[in-house]
Amino acid sequence: MMTKIQKIWLWIFMAMFAVPEILWGNLIKIFKISFLPIYKNIKYFTDEPMIAFLVIIIEIIGISGIIYLLNKKDAKINTILKYALDIVLVIILLVLVLSLCLSYSMSRINFF
Repeated sequence: MMTKIQKIWLWIFMAMFAVPEILWGNLIKIFKISFLPIYKNIKYFTDEPMIAFLVIIIEIIGISGIIYLLNKKDAKINTILKYALDIVLVIILLVLVLSLCLSYSMSRINFF
C-alpha cells in the first residue's frame, strides 16, 4: 500500500502530465482520441518554441514520476495491472521523448 505522501506525489505527477495534455493535447492528436483541447491556439508554440519545449519536459517529468512511484517495492499493485500500466506509460514516455527531440531539432532553440 502506498503511503499518504506517495499518494500526494502521485497526484502531483499526474497533474504535471494531465494539465498540459488537456490544455494543448499533443498526445490526444497522435492517438486520435476525439477530445478537443481547451486551448486551441497552437500557433503560439510555433512562435515561442521554448514554451513548447518546457511543456514537453514537464510532461516527461510527470510520466517519469508516475512510473517511479508505481514501481516502488512498497506499492502493492496487482502484477498484471502493474505491467500493463508500465507498458502504456513507457510508450507515452517514448512518444514524449520523440516529440521533444523533434521539437528541438525543428525549432530555433539555442541553449548556449
